[in-house]
Amino acid sequence: MHRLWALVTDCGDAAVTLPLALLVLVFLLAARERLLALYWLLMVAGCAAAIGVLKLIFGACGGRLETLEVISPSGHTAMSTAIYGSLALLVAPSLPARWRPLVLAAAALLIAGIAISRVALRFHDLPEVALGLVIGIGAVAGFHAAMRRGAAPVLPVVWLMLAGLAVVAVMHGTRLNIEPGVRGLAGALRLSLPWCR
Repeated sequence: MHRLWALVTDCGDAAVTLPLALLVLVFLLAARERLLALYWLLMVAGCAAAIGVLKLIFGACGGRLETLEVISPSGHTAMSTAIYGSLALLVAPSLPARWRPLVLAAAALLIAGIAISRVALRFHDLPEVALGLVIGIGAVAGFHAAMRRGAAPVLPVVWLMLAGLAVVAVMHGTRLNIEPGVRGLAGALRLSLPWCR
């Protein structure tokens, strides 16, 4: 079972989600969906910034926030929710109506699997995953609200999905470990913020 959870959790690593996000951005720009590309970029950057700031706050001031039972919010969960969820919303309008619920359900299943894997593998506990999920859902909701402002894009969905699967297949198993850098920065913040000591 451990191997299965490891396979699932690797789909949420930044080494997979960030290249996938970049691929989607390139497809949107190639399709001349510049405004949608801007919304996509803001969604990804906003989610990454939110989870990064929270990781720093909890890393620096975690001792003062023990009642929340959060040491490090789950970045895998937040970014996976934001990217896979928003990608499903992005491609759904270009698909026949009967396929749309299937794509949305597949994205939800993958997101849930990644979230559960973080707890199953003991990288995070439930409150940390829940906080990551809230951040990711907020990013998806913001992207969805922005998408509704314009006409539904017509994208080369087959090519986008094939390219996306190729990125996931090639990058799967690669890890982009940013946690040591975050911990180091949080330690420096702890020393410079008197209310976090």
